[in-house]
Amino acid sequence: MEARQPRGARTRLAGGLIGSPETLRNKLRKFETSNIDQVIFLNQAGKNTHEHICESLELFAREVMPEFHANIPAHEEWKAKVLAREIELEEIDTQPFRDRYGPNSVRLTPAQAAE
Repeated sequence: MEARQPRGARTRLAGGLIGSPETLRNKLRKFETSNIDQVIFLNQAGKNTHEHICESLELFAREVMPEFHANIPAHEEWKAKVLAREIELEEIDTQPFRDRYGPNSVRLTPAQAAE
């Protein structure tokens, strides 16, 4: 059973990969459905000790990574087809991101900027 968190804390944590192995697996599955195949973790933040960081990495490697390693061949096949232009990706509307983070958060090519 999870401890109740103040609403603000829940909101701040919603976008991060923070929590139990099951929580991380659920969030990473959402990334996976978008064909995201790399994530960067920053677990040296705050007052974590070296031992805590190592424990966290070991737990992640043991409890989370195996599920996603099993899917690598299928993803690599999909990625090869994208790179060979056998699969065309849909355009993603980046306007909400630019509105939130500023106009320079996404660099456009001259052709994209002219649209």
